[in-house]
Amino acid sequence: MIKKSGAKKLNIVLAIVSLLVLCVGCGNANQQSDESPLVTGFVKAEPGSYDSVDNKAVLISVDKSSQTITFYNRSLDKNYTLSYDGTSKLYDKYGSSLVIDQLQKGDVVDITFTKNKKLINSLSKSADAWVYEEVEDFEINSLIGNMKINGGDYKISGLTKIFSDGKDAQFIDINSCDRLIVSGVDHTVYSIIIESGHGYLRLKGQDYFVGGWIEIGNKIIKTVTDDMLLAVPVGKYTVKLANGEYEGDREVTIVKNKEAVLDVSDMVVIEEESEGTVVLVMEPAGAMVYIDGKETDISKPIKLEYGIHQLIAKAEGYKTLTQYIKVAQENATLDITMEKTKNKTEIDSEAIGPSPSPALEETTITEAVSALDTSDYRVHIESPEEAEVYVDGSYIGIVPASFAKSEGTHVVTLRKDGYETRSYTITLDGLLQDETFSFSALIESE
Repeated sequence: MIKKSGAKKLNIVLAIVSLLVLCVGCGNANQQSDESPLVTGFVKAEPGSYDSVDNKAVLISVDKSSQTITFYNRSLDKNYTLSYDGTSKLYDKYGSSLVIDQLQKGDVVDITFTKNKKLINSLSKSADAWVYEEVEDFEINSLIGNMKINGGDYKISGLTKIFSDGKDAQFIDINSCDRLIVSGVDHTVYSIIIESGHGYLRLKGQDYFVGGWIEIGNKIIKTVTDDMLLAVPVGKYTVKLANGEYEGDREVTIVKNKEAVLDVSDMVVIEEESEGTVVLVMEPAGAMVYIDGKETDISKPIKLEYGIHQLIAKAEGYKTLTQYIKVAQENATLDITMEKTKNKTEIDSEAIGPSPSPALEETTITEAVSALDTSDYRVHIESPEEAEVYVDGSYIGIVPASFAKSEGTHVVTLRKDGYETRSYTITLDGLLQDETFSFSALIESE
């Protein structure tokens, strides 16, 4: 009786335990169904899944050997690297598939990826981004954070990524004669690629042409000086020189970062002089016009010798205009429109960004001071030592060197035998103070 009673009690205990276990399971199931799932910010990394997104990132580099891509996040001002594999999907801005070789530095892209594995799920060129290719009509003013592209205004800053020859570059590395690829969103520039750079042209035997004009293709027109070194876009050109009765032309090929020397000592002398009749239509009509430094009445046709002439126009409420005109036919009509000056209200209301930029507000101060004469102030170049200095193509001296300060954008070219020639674009303000620049050491020629 004792054994049977013990066995019976044991069976009862086991039955109660089993019932409790079942009840606990039921209780948990009911409780779980009444609550929202736990959100951790991560999901299981299956093909086609992701837990992180970065929109409008700038592509910095692609390393096919390690199957990684480096991006730049503007909000964080930081680079980061993700891997890709056969499950990663690549698309253009219209949703069509891409291959890895169709991506390039400076692309503005939208990315989805798994954060724990740092693996790209999808990458697409951003539908919100624009790209301008083969840009040659541009102006950069880094002082006020503005870039003009084909006449339109865009915002630039330290967040703008710049590339040259596959390497990081800076605004000063961009020459006005370069050809660019520019990408951005709205009115902000995200990246600039120097697509086609420049080389250099030096004249030899140019004594008869000093004070005259040099014309390089349709790209450059300059006054000839005793010692010139001009930055010229890569390509093949006809170079024309003229100074009174002396005139001639030569062919030249410009190679990137290389110096071409053009001997013009035996150019043809032109005995006959020809002139054309030019009608100038100015806007505004009352502008004062100077041609080759002389005030000119443009209310009637004017006679000008064939060749290149400097035209300066001034009018109240308008920016002073300086440009070169070429007379090469019997009769010609030129329409010239001057640009109005801007007051503070107009500057603040321009659509350069979602709201007026603090940098742009400084423009008013700069323009107000720029009316003062800055010629008593100097720009000092302190390095690299012993390099020849050329400003806008004209020889200045050997580093350390200085030149008179003149507000605006200028090209500083540094040259030294046995080293690669370099040029930088600097923007000078109108403040009454000296400025000093130190540039990187030149690289030895190969």
